Amino acid sequence: MTATYLFDRSNYQGRLELTDRDRLDLLHRMSTNDLLKMQLGEGRSTVLTTANARIIDRVIVYHRGETALMLANQPAVVRTWLQRYIFFQDKVKIRDVSAELGQLEIYGSQAAEIAESIAPGASGLALHSFIDVPESGLLIARTFPMLQDGFILIVPVAALESWQQAVQQHGATIGDEARYEMLRIEAGLPGTGHELTEDYIPLEANLWDSVSFAKGCYIGQEIIARMESRNRLAKTLVHLNMATVAPLGSRLTEDDRAVGTLTSIAQRDDGTIIGLGFVKPELAVPGTHLNIATADDQADQVTITVEVTAPTFVR
Repeated sequence: MTATYLFDRSNYQGRLELTDRDRLDLLHRMSTNDLLKMQLGEGRSTVLTTANARIIDRVIVYHRGETALMLANQPAVVRTWLQRYIFFQDKVKIRDVSAELGQLEIYGSQAAEIAESIAPGASGLALHSFIDVPESGLLIARTFPMLQDGFILIVPVAALESWQQAVQQHGATIGDEARYEMLRIEAGLPGTGHELTEDYIPLEANLWDSVSFAKGCYIGQEIIARMESRNRLAKTLVHLNMATVAPLGSRLTEDDRAVGTLTSIAQRDDGTIIGLGFVKPELAVPGTHLNIATADDQADQVTITVEVTAPTFVR
C-alpha cells in the first residue's frame, strides 16, 4: 500500500477571507474561472493574470455562504492586486486570516479514508468541494491529487497540533518540504516560484481546469482566448526524467537548439531524478529525448540526457 503523508502547509500558503456583497463578483471579474456559478459548499481554482495574461497566482476559492475563503500562494501580492480593482461602488472586504487559520494537507491511498473519519461524507467530495464543521472550526476539501488522492484541512491555529495528532493516529506520516516537492513534481503540478510565475501563461502551465472560456471579461482574457481558439501555445509544461541533477533554469536542447527550460527538480526515494519544464508543444510527447548542457564553454560542458514522460499521478 502506498504511504499516506500529512503536510503542514500553514507557512507555505496564505488564507484570505472575503466578505460583503461583491466578494465573489470581484474574484470573478479579476480571474480566469467562472466563480459566480459556484454553489454553497463548492470551490474552484482560478488564476489571477496580468494584462499580458501572465500568471500572478493560482488560487482556490471556497464559497462559504456569507463569506469566501481563498487559498493563495502569495497572499500579500494577491490582496494588493485585488484591492487595486475595488471601486467605490463595490462592497467587498479582504482580510488576511493566515495567522488565525492553519492548513494541513493529506495525500496518499488512505487520504479519503482519513478524511471520512474526520468528517463523514468527505470521501465523496468532488474536486475543491468542501464540508464545514462549525463546532470544531474545520473546513475539509478535496484537492489536486498527489499519491492518488488529496485533502486540505483548514483549522484554527490554536487547534493545529491536535489536528495533526488526530490525522497521524489514522495512519498518516509527517512529510517535510522535500517530500512535498517530490510528490508535486511527480504529479505534474505547477509550483509557486517555479511554474506559477509571470514568465508563463495559464494554458502553458496546464491550468486548463482553472480557466473558463464561456465567462465574461477579465484581465488578460483576450490573449488566453486567442491562444485557445487558435491552439497556438509557445510552450507547454511537461514531466521529465533526468539522468542526473541539473540547475534550475537550465536550457533544454534538441540538436544544440534551445527548446525549453527546466523549472522544477526533485529526487525520488530510489535516487532517480525527476523534473518539470516548459518545452515547445511539438516536443511534449512522452518518449521525446532532450539534453541539458551544464556550461556554455564546451571544454567544461557536461551533457545531461532528459526524457519527456507522463506524470505518475495525473489529475
